Order: sequence, then C-alpha cells, then structure tokens
Amino acid sequence: MKSVRFGILAEDATDCDALAILVRRVAGEATIGVKTQSFGGCARLRQKAAPTMKLMAREGCSAILLVHDLDRDPENGELNDESALRKKLEDIESPDSISRLVCIPVEELEAWFWSDPGALALVSPGAKAHPSPHLLRQPKEKLFALSRGENKKARYSTLMNKTLASKLDLDLCAARCVAFRMMRDFIRHALSS
Repeated sequence: MKSVRFGILAEDATDCDALAILVRRVAGEATIGVKTQSFGGCARLRQKAAPTMKLMAREGCSAILLVHDLDRDPENGELNDESALRKKLEDIESPDSISRLVCIPVEELEAWFWSDPGALALVSPGAKAHPSPHLLRQPKEKLFALSRGENKKARYSTLMNKTLASKLDLDLCAARCVAFRMMRDFIRHALSS
C-alpha cells in the first residue's frame, strides 16, 4: 500500500475529528496523513468546498472526502432529496489531481454509531443498536435522549464522537450504513491504487 494524504471537509469540527479517526482505522497499518476542515454548517461547506479542495491538493492531499449531512425539510420533516444533493456536491469544482468522494450520511454522521451496540454502550449500557440506522430520525438527538440519566441531564455530547468512532465496529457499520461502506471502499481504493 502506498502513502496517501486524505483531506476531509465536513460541517463541523466534531464530525472532522470522528471522520479522521475512522479514516485512520480503515487505513489500518498504512501510512497516511489526514487534513481536516470544518465549516460551521452545510451552506458554508458548499460555498468554500472548491477553494478548500484546491488548497488541500496543493498541500499534498490526493484523496478528499466531502461529507455532508442529508437534512430534513423544516416544513414537512421529510428527508431532502439525496440524489439532488449529491449532484450539487459533485458539481463543485475539484482539482484533477485528487480523487474525491461525496459522502452523505443519512441523516447525520451520528447514525453510524447506532449500527453498533458496543459503541452505543458507551452512551448508555444495554442500548440496542438499530438494524437500519439510515432510517432513524434525528440520530444525534436520540443519542442525547439515550444518555439522559435520572437527573435528566444528557451525558452524551458530540465531543464523545471521537471516542465512539474509535470503538465503532467497522464491519457492522459497513453492513448497515451505505454511506459508511462507500467511504470505507473509497479509502481502501485510494490506498491500493
């Protein structure tokens, strides 16, 4: 396997932190570098993606993950159109020198943690995993609710995502989460080409 420097563009810093851990875990023993950039929301991510990818390419990144949540329409609560979002993101100009994956977790990256009872046990012992995490509404909010103790204070915060990512069963997550499986396969391909 060759050495690869991965770039990660995501909506917020906690997503970047969790994704960096997942990329390193998928890469295993391979020598890799990871550069992350968060944007404080999806609109700014879309606005700044093109110049950020150019900068990352100049800094030696040869593979870039552009990770964007598939949000719900605030008026009707339905998931936005994934294919329309994917097209919009794939249409963002990127340097020819990089390979890029548009990764769209449904509904948010925290859904991946719902695939694994071991990761969920860190939030609340005995918690049950979801066989289809992409069907779970508001997975992040459900983690907050799951972690509430008798005093009603949530023990979970998105700062825990790094820990959850470090314990996540990668094979189980890949089996249950299409977006994660696509990311895993992209990373493996980047390392083997």
